[in-house]
Amino acid sequence: MTSCFRLWRALIFCLAVFSLGGCSLVHYHVNDPLTQAESEPDYSIASANLTPGEGKIFMVLMFSGGGARSAALGYGVLEEFARQTFQSNGKRMRLFDEVDLVYGVSGGSILAAYYGLHGERVLKDFDRRFLSLDFQDKVVSRVISISSQWRLTSPRFGRSDLLEEQLDEVLFDKVTFGDMAYGRKGPFVIISATDMSTGSRFDFTQETFDLICSNLNTFPLSRAVAASSAVPLVFSPVTLWNYAGQCDAKVPDSMRLAADSSTRGRLAAASRARSKELLSYTDREKRPFIHLLDGGLADNLSIRGLLDLEAVMGSEEVRRDFRLEEASKFVLVVVNAQNDPMHTIDHSADVPGFKDVIRAIGDIPIARYTQESERVMQTAFDRWREAAKEMADKDGRVPPKMYYVNVALKNVEDDTQREALLNVPTSLYLPKATVRDLRGAATTLLQASPDFQQLLRDLKAQREK
Repeated sequence: MTSCFRLWRALIFCLAVFSLGGCSLVHYHVNDPLTQAESEPDYSIASANLTPGEGKIFMVLMFSGGGARSAALGYGVLEEFARQTFQSNGKRMRLFDEVDLVYGVSGGSILAAYYGLHGERVLKDFDRRFLSLDFQDKVVSRVISISSQWRLTSPRFGRSDLLEEQLDEVLFDKVTFGDMAYGRKGPFVIISATDMSTGSRFDFTQETFDLICSNLNTFPLSRAVAASSAVPLVFSPVTLWNYAGQCDAKVPDSMRLAADSSTRGRLAAASRARSKELLSYTDREKRPFIHLLDGGLADNLSIRGLLDLEAVMGSEEVRRDFRLEEASKFVLVVVNAQNDPMHTIDHSADVPGFKDVIRAIGDIPIARYTQESERVMQTAFDRWREAAKEMADKDGRVPPKMYYVNVALKNVEDDTQREALLNVPTSLYLPKATVRDLRGAATTLLQASPDFQQLLRDLKAQREK
């Protein structure tokens, strides 16, 4: 009798779910297959036309993870870029308009995607539509709603799908990467997530989607941002279907050569490791599905994106796609919103709680890996500077000037302000006063950056010539 009652209750439950759309029928957005190499414009680095603007500046912006904290700090950088003007060929120009490429992970991907999609409009309404909005409360309300609770019983639907819906409602209006390829008004944006199986970065470009024979053009921008922001345990992983072998997209020879190379050295080792990670996607039998988490787990600064391109594609191809020979100035700006909150667990004999453990398995590895990434980036940048000079000398031309601008909260000079900002929590909403402080800190940090100030002096001298 008891078993019959349980069966009857289960049937009633399934009937109720079916009436609301069907528990088993509720499904996340499945990425579309790429049946053949598309002839239409796609969202790829190769077709992005990353030509330096009239100012002959090639500028790369990198927005770190950190939720609304990262978005606010990055927004402050964009505001300062809009204020900084210079003369070129008799025209008044802004640094804001010279940004060519933006990398974004986690919270930084929200700002990066909106900037790439809307360009100038990010200065007008991103504050209203995200920073001043209690976005986190809206996500929580969506998650705990009765209709969402029914849908979350489906094994093919998770909290990141609800985050995707909220991002569309507030910011992205169901825009796809195809819309970005045809009509983006800002710089080319690369959003990154973390491959749950390998711990490697997954970039939302057609070059990566070619490996799984999938069409990025039909993929929602909001879903990529949700994947990049899928903090473990808070949000569910975002799943991609692998169609490798079902299209005529070819794996680059440089990638296969890098994977098979027996050359020794740190760069060669990095090339092999990264190439093997990417080539794993071409084995559909072993990896029919790919699950993605927060991009900050693999690379919280997005720095590895540039390093991976150099390692896998080779310096020559990167230089060609980025049109670096046409630039007189190469500017790399890393916006690092990593915090460092004070913790008191070492002051107590009590067993650390759930929150402390989550921090240990998340924040601590990210912090340590971020420090290593910064060191590697500085070394790589110095190497690029030397290589650019050698090539320019060989061609008989003036080498591009190179600037490395590190906008990091840990570099705030005022002790009180630095401590306050480093203790700002990672969330999708911050009080208006905190947002204002972060935006102001961006200006302060840029004013204190030797390379940024040198850039401004060089632009002024260029005008006076």
